Amino acid sequence: QLRHRNFVECMNSLVKVGKFSQNDIVVQISRCTFDIHVDDIVGALIIGATLVMLRPEGNIDWQYLSTLLKEKNITYMHSVPTYLNNFFLFLKNTNSESNAFLLRSLCSSGE
Repeated sequence: QLRHRNFVECMNSLVKVGKFSQNDIVVQISRCTFDIHVDDIVGALIIGATLVMLRPEGNIDWQYLSTLLKEKNITYMHSVPTYLNNFFLFLKNTNSESNAFLLRSLCSSGE
């Protein structure tokens, strides 16, 4: 269980330390079966950031996600370490690193 107050304080702490702001554009990567999806969706809305939702199965289509990062100017991304590692290896192997150029904050948790 997660208390509403604790969640709001967690989001506010990200703002205070400069990891998240109302100027950010957040990509919602996690499926709704993972608790972190609440951070992406509700957190972005609480702070006033812009939220970009992926199409169905978009989180496993790395070419789509890579293109979306660039087209939507994504600045904030949060996922588990293995996912991020594999995604960034994909970017490197396809010479698409520049698509992630605007990422200002990359958060990793879990596993």
